[in-house]
Amino acid sequence: MKKNLLLIMFFLFFVGESMGQSLPKFYTKTLNNGLQIVAIPMDNGSNVVSTNIFYNVGSRNEIMGKSGIAHMLEHLNFKSTKNLNAGEFDEIVKGFGGVNNASTSFDYTKYYIKSSSKNMDKSLELFAELMQNLTLKDEEFQPERDVVTEERRWRTDNNPMGYLQYRLFNNAYLYHPYHWTPIGFMNDIRNWTIEDIKDFHSTYYQPKNAVVVVAGDITKEDVFSSTEKYFKDIKNEKELPGKIHTIEPKQDGEKEITIYKDSQVEMLAMAFHIPNYEHEDQVALSALSELLSSGKSSYLQKILVDEKRMVNSVYAYNLELTDPGLFMFMAVCNEGVKAKDVKKEINKIIKNIKDGKIDKKEINKIKINTKADFIFSLESSSSVASLYGSYFVRGNTKPLFDYEKNIEELKKGDIVKVAKKYLTKENSTTLILKNNK
Repeated sequence: MKKNLLLIMFFLFFVGESMGQSLPKFYTKTLNNGLQIVAIPMDNGSNVVSTNIFYNVGSRNEIMGKSGIAHMLEHLNFKSTKNLNAGEFDEIVKGFGGVNNASTSFDYTKYYIKSSSKNMDKSLELFAELMQNLTLKDEEFQPERDVVTEERRWRTDNNPMGYLQYRLFNNAYLYHPYHWTPIGFMNDIRNWTIEDIKDFHSTYYQPKNAVVVVAGDITKEDVFSSTEKYFKDIKNEKELPGKIHTIEPKQDGEKEITIYKDSQVEMLAMAFHIPNYEHEDQVALSALSELLSSGKSSYLQKILVDEKRMVNSVYAYNLELTDPGLFMFMAVCNEGVKAKDVKKEINKIIKNIKDGKIDKKEINKIKINTKADFIFSLESSSSVASLYGSYFVRGNTKPLFDYEKNIEELKKGDIVKVAKKYLTKENSTTLILKNNK
């Protein structure tokens, strides 16, 4: 979760034919069945291409009692199809020297194959096979369910930091599906049926709910023709569910929860509700996270790690989501240090920002570092495809097109304003993890 969202936003701004000449253009086309195609020719002589398919479905589309299905389906998507045996997808990709993987987030699910450019066509054929011909057999589902339960234990239940993050969402969100993270609740994982999985797949894995994004050493004509060849005849079987109407109620007071776990040190998580990824305040919120925790000279690192030696690690993170997200702080205390004391120090830092104690040089540094990181990231077709896709799949790229102007116009007062507006006591959820012995 430490991915730099300011970098992502800055990077994604430079998309399309109206963007800077040194940055990759994108081209888009939509098939009759609703599948959107995004081609990003990088023309870098690398002979490398990243072929991706994004589905506009994540854990936010699940319901209580059926949590974790989006992630489970990601696992099953590499099992048998009408024309492929279980594991054959991976063998084919490995056979032509490619690398493939997938991930499930709150808002969307992503699959990718990175390979030489000549294998883009085969990669698209494989993704089309998964979309229309996945068999979803119960004999393949049952052992994979065991794999997911072990992942839940390893990443969440038996991992103090993973458990703390999970419980943070459980408490920060009471009504919205962000109440759980994509792994889901253990009892839900144990009680899904294969029919639940089939219904979820037929509902969300349709052309009209997907975006194919291809970036690298290719032409837009090749991307469009290959994608159309394999996807144009795939039909949409169901109506998509309507817009999610669940809105997290406004928090009406400070929440502080203590949880107990086998841990040698105390840990701290703090969260503040913020607007969704489309909101105009996101530029300043991302800059605020940079100011707090990007690099050795950032406030949290300088004060809590170097000067006061209170924590082993600490970061602030602006989580931009399809629905209203969170501005989060996570810290691992040093031995003997109380998480409540770390919280007090973080609140002092927040107060200083609200009081305008920010040097103009620090604002300029944020702009310069963001631009440098952005230019460096342009070398990777995987990063390009991932970053483009994360906005196209959510259906609104406008915030990207406004970003360069907004970051250049960013002022100290903008950061002060969002700190005052969102980082308030009544809008906060704090979790302290400690050993109960």
